[in-house]
Amino acid sequence: MNIYPVNTSNISMQGKPNNPNWLIRQFRRFEQYVIDASPSHTSKESKNSIKNWDKTTYWFSHPMWNRGILGATALLTQPTIDYYNHRVDDETRTVSRNRTIAKIVAGTLVGMFVVRGPIHKLVEKMTNPFGKGKYSKALLPIDYIEKLSKNETHLKNYRATLAMVLALGAMCVTNFVLDAPLTIILTNLLNDKSKKSMRNELKQDSETLKEVANA
Repeated sequence: MNIYPVNTSNISMQGKPNNPNWLIRQFRRFEQYVIDASPSHTSKESKNSIKNWDKTTYWFSHPMWNRGILGATALLTQPTIDYYNHRVDDETRTVSRNRTIAKIVAGTLVGMFVVRGPIHKLVEKMTNPFGKGKYSKALLPIDYIEKLSKNETHLKNYRATLAMVLALGAMCVTNFVLDAPLTIILTNLLNDKSKKSMRNELKQDSETLKEVANA
């Protein structure tokens, strides 16, 4: 293994001089020139802006709201893609869109309010370094209790990560027990509504044709 060279006179661990070729030397000179030419800049942030950034980061990293963001993004994109898939007939596209909507809604609701939200609440109660309850420190690593108690950001990140891991394990069960049945129920409801709307459209078209024929 060679030590990353700083200049052409570096010595590797094998005792051999590390002399890069001409092209690499030129690239490193250019890289150093860019670094030296770049102006130094120090940005200052107010306490309020830092707090706002911390809150934003917390909500994005929170397992419950993270699942909600993913679900909302999927709901805005995937059904549209399915509905405008012109390689299949209209009925297949409608059923595919309804199934996708049902799957996203079921997964998001169960993931947010049944799995991730409650698990995160439980993790918060069992990772309280200042708690005096029997299980208030049950999920805290003994060697890091003091460090986590002094750093709120690290404690929040630890809770979010632990809750996410536990939620992934719980989802292996809820996907079959809750998500799948709820998806079927919602899909059937959406399909029934789609059929009714298609029937109404057909009636309107037939009535319009009759009026045109009578005229």
